[in-house]
Amino acid sequence: MKKKLAEIIVLIYILYLLLIGLLLQPLDELFQGLYNIITSTGVLITDYMVIGGVGPALVNAALVGLVGYIIVRINSVPMTGPSIASIFMMIGFGLFGKNIWSIFPIIFGVLIYSKITNQRFKKHIYPALFGTALAPLITYYALGTSLGLLGGILIGILAGMLLPSLATHLLKAHEGYSLYNVGFSAGFIGLLMYNILRGYSFTSQINIIWGTEFDNLIRLIIIPMTISMIIIGFIMNKGSFMGYKEIFNYPGILITDYLNIVGFWNTLINMGLVGLVGIIYIELVGGNYNGPSLGGILAIIGFGSFGKNPKNIIPIMLGVFIGTLFSIHDASAPGPLLAALFGTCLAPISGKYGPIIGILAGFAHLSIVSFVGEIYGGLNLYNNGFAAGIVATIFIAVIRGFKKEV
Repeated sequence: MKKKLAEIIVLIYILYLLLIGLLLQPLDELFQGLYNIITSTGVLITDYMVIGGVGPALVNAALVGLVGYIIVRINSVPMTGPSIASIFMMIGFGLFGKNIWSIFPIIFGVLIYSKITNQRFKKHIYPALFGTALAPLITYYALGTSLGLLGGILIGILAGMLLPSLATHLLKAHEGYSLYNVGFSAGFIGLLMYNILRGYSFTSQINIIWGTEFDNLIRLIIIPMTISMIIIGFIMNKGSFMGYKEIFNYPGILITDYLNIVGFWNTLINMGLVGLVGIIYIELVGGNYNGPSLGGILAIIGFGSFGKNPKNIIPIMLGVFIGTLFSIHDASAPGPLLAALFGTCLAPISGKYGPIIGILAGFAHLSIVSFVGEIYGGLNLYNNGFAAGIVATIFIAVIRGFKKEV
C-alpha cells in the first residue's frame, strides 16, 4: 500500500509540472517552444527555458519524467529510492539537454544489451534511465552534423549498449561514494565516442545558454513544491517527524534506499528539506533560477530518497562555495552554481568521513568539474557526475591508503 502511495505522489508531482507548463503559454507558443526544444542540439549547457520558453520547458521535462515513470511501472519495478531518483533526474535534465525523443535511443540500446546477454531489461532499468544523460550525443550528431538523424540514433543505441557493463565495473572504482555512478560511466562513453568522431572532423563545444529572467516565476513553482513535500510527509507521518532523524545514521553510500529505512513519508520530508537546502543556496549566492538550476534542485529532491540528506550535502556545497572564494570562479556563475547543486552526489563522502572531508571534496570537485566537460565536448549532461566519480575515486583511495599506513 505504501509503495502504491509513493507511485501516486510521484505521478502527482510530474502532473503538477506538466499542468503548470501547459497553462503558462498559449498553445501556438507552446508547440513552437516544444519544436525549438526537440530540434536543439542540447549540448551542455542549453537552457530550454531560453530556447523554448518556461511553459514548453516544463512540459518537455514532465513528459521526459513521465516516460521514466511509465517504464518503471510497466516493468513492475517498485517505487523505491532509485526509482524516484531516476525519474526526478530525468525531469530535471528535461529542462536542459534531454527531450522527449532523444532519450529513447539510449534506453533502446540498454534493451538490446539485455536481449544479447539473455537478461531481463528490468535488471538494467536504472542504467537505462540514468543513461539518458547521453541524450546530447544523439541530438548533436543527428541535428548538428552531416551524420543526420539515423547516424545520431545509431550512436545513441551503441552508447546504451555499452552503459550497463561499464556502470557495473566503474562502481568498484569509487565504491559507491558518488551517487551519480551512471554519470561517471556516461562520461567515459562520451569521451570515447566524441574523441573517435573528432578524428573525423565531427567536433562540438560546450554551450552557455543560461536564462536570467525567470527567477520570480520559478520561485513560485519550486518553493511550494518542496514545502508541500514536507507538509504531506509530516501529516501522513501522523503529524510528526518521528523516525526521520534515523536517516542521519546512514552515510548514503550506494545503495541507500531511504524508503526501506524510514518509510516513504519520512523520505518525502527529506526530499522537501534537501530541495529547500538547494533553494537557500541559490538565494544566498545570488544565483539565477532557470532550466539548469531548477534541474539541479529537482535532482537533489530525487536523491533525497536515495542517499542525500541535509547533513551530508551541506558540507559539499560549502566546499564548492569556499572554492569560489579562492579561485577565478564566481559562486553565482553557471558552472559553480551547478557544481554546488549536482556536486551533492558526493554526499556519501561527508556522510561517512565527516564535514571537513566533505568540504575538501566539494572544494576539489569545483576545480575538476569546471574544465573536465571539454574532453567530451559537453555531450554528457551529467558532467558533475563524471567529475564527482573522479573526486570520489581519488579521495577514497587516499583515505584507504592512509588508514592502512596508520
